[in-house]
This record gives sequence, C-alpha cells and structure tokens, in this order.
Amino acid sequence: MNPGPFPPPPSPGPVFDRTRLLPRSGIGVDGTSLVIAPPGNPVIALDARLLDRVELIGRSPTVPLVTSGFATAGVAAAAMSWIPGHIVACVGLAYLAHERFSEARRRSKSKDLLLALGDLEVALHVADGPEAAKSIADQLAPYTRDAPITRPEVYEDAKRRMRAQAEGKGEASARRELENGLLVGGDVVFLKGEYLQVGLISFRISEVREYALRGANLPLSGGRLLQAAMGLLVVAAEERAGQGEDVTVLAKRIAEYESWSGHTAGR
Repeated sequence: MNPGPFPPPPSPGPVFDRTRLLPRSGIGVDGTSLVIAPPGNPVIALDARLLDRVELIGRSPTVPLVTSGFATAGVAAAAMSWIPGHIVACVGLAYLAHERFSEARRRSKSKDLLLALGDLEVALHVADGPEAAKSIADQLAPYTRDAPITRPEVYEDAKRRMRAQAEGKGEASARRELENGLLVGGDVVFLKGEYLQVGLISFRISEVREYALRGANLPLSGGRLLQAAMGLLVVAAEERAGQGEDVTVLAKRIAEYESWSGHTAGR
C-alpha cells in the first residue's frame, strides 16, 4: 500500500439518502449503481453496467451440517461413557450440534448477491434476507451485459458501444465507462500501471489479489474500508477494455431487443 507521506483526508463524495438502504446490510440501488454503505463507512457505488451478471447464490450448509453430525455422534459417545464429566460434555456437544444445525438451516434459506465479470465472481452477503437480496438483484440485473435488453436506456447504451466498436473507438469508450465505475465516497477507483488507486492511495494489484483471497478489506485513510474483491472488479473491467467488446454477444442482444420492441436499426 502506498498512501504517500501523509494520508489524504477522506473525500465525502455525493450525498445519498441512507434511509433508502436495507437496514441491516446497508445495501441499496441508486439508478444503475449498487450502493454499499455500512455504518461508519462512506458510500461505495458500483455501476452495474460494468458487470456481466448479477445473480443470487445460496450459502452452502455443508460445513455446519457436517459439524452438527460430528457433535451429535459425540453426544452419543459421551452419553455411553462412564468418564467423569461426561454429562457436561453431553450438554456442550448437544448445544454445538443444535447451533450448527440451526446455522445450516439458515444458510439453506439465505441468498447472497453474486457479482460476475468474466471469470471473476464476487459474493456479497445480504443480511436482510433472501427477498431483500432478490430485490437488489432484480433491480440491477437488467443493466448487466449478459442480460437480455428490456429497457430503452440499456438499448441506447448498447447501440453506443456498438458504434464505438465500428469506429475503432471501442477501447477508448470502455475506458471512459470505467472513470466512475467504482466510487468510495468521492474517490474514484482506477488502475495506474501495476497499482489499483483509491483516490490518492495505491495498492499493488498483486497485493489486492492477496487481500481478496483472504476475504479481507483494503484499509483506506480515515478508517475506511473497501472489500478487496470489489477492487478486483475494476482490474477485470480494465482487462476487458483492453481485449475489446464481445461484438457478437452485443449484436445479438441488440437484435433481440429490436425484434421484441419493434425497433429497427435505422430508427
């Protein structure tokens, strides 16, 4: 991390009505952006138009179920034992078995958000429950790049990107889209050589990947935090911009919308 000789003061960024966020997770939607604003942290805004998909995923109950099974077996073994203290052991193992089984049930019912860009998938836990997570996904999914086009503004954006490709300006257009793709407060997250910049603070990309593998946050000035995996979305978007738009997929989405809506290429 390279914050410079003196950490810069946090940029407050745009004002956002936090009453519009989910109460427990501090997550919401503002236009085309996913908004994350947990207490004590500035508003983090990710433009869903950078993403390929937004989906719902369940949290695996396997580990808690296995633990519960072992604990249950331990209760049976302890109950048949004449070793002193076996009653206390039974109580403790029974509690563990119950707690792990309850966690498995909670996980089987819960849904989290999956943000996908190319091969990169970032999970975002929504503590407010599966219906809240589904509402967020339903609002953002129409703006993603793999979704069928169902809205006029998404159609116009797709046409603009197609024109940029035809004029040989696809990479420049894609990089402009990245300029405000991810914001932390008023700080733009962007790439500069081998570094990921969050405002004036820089992290080596290799360092960001290490943080992400551990499920850790990038420490920012003023006690702020950014999920490292969110930063990797910017890295992946930059790599995609260099490779160019998938014109075949884009043309197919445009044609399907025009067929569905009655649009024609010349109108």
